[in-house]
Amino acid sequence: MSSEPILVIKDNDSTIGIRARVGEEFSEHEIQLNVMLAYYWDNDLPVIESLIDLFESAVKRTINEVLPHENLLLKYDLITDDEIEKASRFEIHLIEVKADDTSLRLDGKILALKGISSKEEYSQGILGLKFKKEDGSNEGKIVKSVEKNIPTEKKISFKEFAREQRLKNSK
Repeated sequence: MSSEPILVIKDNDSTIGIRARVGEEFSEHEIQLNVMLAYYWDNDLPVIESLIDLFESAVKRTINEVLPHENLLLKYDLITDDEIEKASRFEIHLIEVKADDTSLRLDGKILALKGISSKEEYSQGILGLKFKKEDGSNEGKIVKSVEKNIPTEKKISFKEFAREQRLKNSK
């Protein structure tokens, strides 16, 4: 089996699956869309921005479990049907993922969700559809190229955290 690091992204109507593998080791996480979307809607949170943050965090955590690293570079195109605050669907097209200086091979590079702007649209079960107008054009799309460097947060004990907070507050 190849020791080349691989990142696999799979989406369906109810989950986003994220899997990283290096040789025989693998890590897998799923984002439960029903739960997360209900939470975002009930708390009036921005749905797409929140899902993107969660997705990036889950990718970082999944990769870090099999390929420990300090910085994760994510390059992707974010495609929406409107301004991000008003969009009802979006796609993430992964272009490059690097853990420190190690590139990961990408399988399932596209995450596509539709009908997430409201509970009513979501309950009609119209997730997972790719952007295409009836005439086959891609009109009405907004494409934004994103490049993020996500550092690994240092894990500290509660005792050390409390000491740092006391020092910070005493200044």
